[in-house]
Amino acid sequence: IMRNVPNNYTRAMLLQLLEQEFRGTYNMVYLPMDFRRGANLGYAFINFVDHASAEKFRAGMSGFHSWAFPSNKVCEVDWGKEDQQGLDAHIERYRNSEVMHVSVPDEYKPVLFEDLTGVRLPFPEPTMPIRPPRFFRKGP
Repeated sequence: IMRNVPNNYTRAMLLQLLEQEFRGTYNMVYLPMDFRRGANLGYAFINFVDHASAEKFRAGMSGFHSWAFPSNKVCEVDWGKEDQQGLDAHIERYRNSEVMHVSVPDEYKPVLFEDLTGVRLPFPEPTMPIRPPRFFRKGP
């Protein structure tokens, strides 16, 4: 988990930062967003293709503060919870999540990438109907 991401960073900005040094070493990125404010929650989940790539990212990004715009935030990198380890775990966590509903902008969704090339891949289809996030629902 990448912590202390400036709240005004978009997924595109985060991906641009990652591609500078780490392209092809990760296969999933998710920057959770506050739908009401249109800002990220200050952390991101990144799944790396192997342990060495994750360690390289941790060493390279821990203490990072050269964001695309002025910010006092200093990046921290930690391992995610055990149930959030591995690409399959991330896919299962999000494929039926409200964040994957058609009403949610693509920029707010997790994205998958092909190992080594970094080419974006489609997210697997949900296995059940997805409800819209509470913020997008009409009525009580």
